[in-house]
Amino acid sequence: MNVAAALTYWVIVAIWLTVLGTIAFFYVRNPRAFGATRLLLAALCIDTLRNVFENVYFGLYFGSVYGFLSPEVATVMGAPVLLIIPKLLNIIAGLVVLGLLLLRWLPLAVKERDQSVQRASDLETLASADFLTGIYNRRYFEKLATAELARCQRYMRPLSILMIDIDHFKSVNDRLGHAAGDRILQNVAALCRAEKRESDIVARVGGEEFAIMLPETTEVAAVQLAERLRQQVRESTPTVDGQMVSVTVSIGVAGASTRTSGVSALMQQADEALYQAKRSGRDQVVVWRIHDAERLDQAAE
Repeated sequence: MNVAAALTYWVIVAIWLTVLGTIAFFYVRNPRAFGATRLLLAALCIDTLRNVFENVYFGLYFGSVYGFLSPEVATVMGAPVLLIIPKLLNIIAGLVVLGLLLLRWLPLAVKERDQSVQRASDLETLASADFLTGIYNRRYFEKLATAELARCQRYMRPLSILMIDIDHFKSVNDRLGHAAGDRILQNVAALCRAEKRESDIVARVGGEEFAIMLPETTEVAAVQLAERLRQQVRESTPTVDGQMVSVTVSIGVAGASTRTSGVSALMQQADEALYQAKRSGRDQVVVWRIHDAERLDQAAE
């Protein structure tokens, strides 16, 4: 029993030294991977060193008491003044560890979590936004619009979509350059954003094509918004390199129903109305009608 009691302290020392060596090994190999965890590791290292010192001290003391070491070791280490040292180290180590955890690690861990959430939000925004105009891109628009269409069909609520195309955009690029084209795209996007309600979804879905999903909006109300937007674009005349540029848009409007098979089908209907507006002279709003689609199919045949 005496042997087991004396060896117990050294087994504990071996365990804590293994912990300390493991921490050092992984930290040396990956020093930048820990972040706020460094403070947690520092606290663990302090507590480990405290445990090592305490168990070495009592391992030597009881090794001497049980006759494995010189009896003088127990005489020296058993002095009350020296016996209190491990307990003082316990108190000091405990205060340092608590200070690191409560005053440094905890606030830093919360800050890193907030930063991680913000980075994730920023990445989601980058993945969902069109880099030039700042509004949604087509992929994210279709994702949101799909959910909105399902909701409106489930509760039998009106839903409309606008497909907007800038008239003669290629000629603007050819005459004034791509920088001017970018400026016009940004201007139209800003006007779309200004006209939409908070619940509406606006996106750039093509080179010079935009879409606005209008929940809780009938075709009649959608046409009114489209006319306002068309007029706003016509009157905006952005300035590019000191030159006023006249811009117009053609807009196709389509309303969803319980028979609408999906967002792609609804966008296709609005696109057909948009092409009809283009063929009819541009700078106008056209509403999709099923007989119009049938007539177009017949013409194609």
